Amino acid sequence: MNTLVVPHPPALAPLAAPAPGAGRELLSSITLQAPLLDAGPACLALRCSERHLMQWVLSGDLEWAFDLRRAGARRCCLRILTESINLLRQRNRPLTPRERAAQRLHSFQKVFDSMFPRQKPFLFSTELARVWACGTSHIHNLAADGLLGLVEKDYVPREAVQICRETALHFMETRRII
Repeated sequence: MNTLVVPHPPALAPLAAPAPGAGRELLSSITLQAPLLDAGPACLALRCSERHLMQWVLSGDLEWAFDLRRAGARRCCLRILTESINLLRQRNRPLTPRERAAQRLHSFQKVFDSMFPRQKPFLFSTELARVWACGTSHIHNLAADGLLGLVEKDYVPREAVQICRETALHFMETRRII
């Protein structure tokens, strides 16, 4: 397997004084309330290009990033934990090798439980769609692909379905970008 060695991404651009209208700053602060962000809002929050964002993901400076694409899909469906973005903004420097090694010890179960605090054996497709920042049709398609387990096999399309919590956890664990 060919591995692409990514040069270390540049330091974060300093947070500039708000421009007149401050619409970008307001949008950035509102965006950071969602549990997971896709590439566009993440670039907005970090004030970077998508290329730099991917460098931070691949280098491990953004610890919790996931590819939630369907089976056989060619395009990435990138989602990044908002807390990882906040930590990178606060740190404003690359991780040291020791910090990267310590990251491997972090429990994903705690991260998952923080995204889905309701401790039931199932999650509604609407709940997954809200947290994963996607449409419910994407969740239904993941279930149809066999990547998420349905609690009930008979359901009406376009209605909220119950997804087995353990399969959602396993799916995210296997789709983590490290």
